[in-house]
Amino acid sequence: MRHLLFAWSAVVLTSCAIQPVNQPQNREEFKAALAKGATFMKVETYVANRRFEDATKLLKTKTEECLNYRLTEGTRSTGTGLITGSTSHDYTATFRTVNKVRAELTMQQNPLNPRIGPKMPKGGFYMMAVDVDRASANTTQLTFYGPSLGWDETYDAIKRWSEGAAVGCPKH
Repeated sequence: MRHLLFAWSAVVLTSCAIQPVNQPQNREEFKAALAKGATFMKVETYVANRRFEDATKLLKTKTEECLNYRLTEGTRSTGTGLITGSTSHDYTATFRTVNKVRAELTMQQNPLNPRIGPKMPKGGFYMMAVDVDRASANTTQLTFYGPSLGWDETYDAIKRWSEGAAVGCPKH
């Protein structure tokens, strides 16, 4: 339940942190907005002690297995505590190898319920982007762009996958 609250908070904060008139419509715009210092968002670098080819192979597998899901949350009445409605969001993650030294992991969130607000990019709002770069013959650098709150378990899983650890999917 706590993770659901954090996930919902991250969605709200993402839409608040990036002004609606400037809502990123593609991955590069999303990264640029975060690089400028968007509120409640972060840019973080991590170096994995693993060859690029090995790191990207497991990252691609685990991205497909773990980071594509639907999150449905119930809305409770403050007076009675009864569930009065629900909201659903599809999270879609893609992993693509750009060339021999670069790959990209991108995660988007698509609210399935009727909504008002900024124009949504094709595929949903950008939640996270990870640039995966060959740092040396035996190391791979990951640069994370995403929410600074509520996503630590997902970031940690991605870091551990890049190191070759056989850890499970983060809880959503």
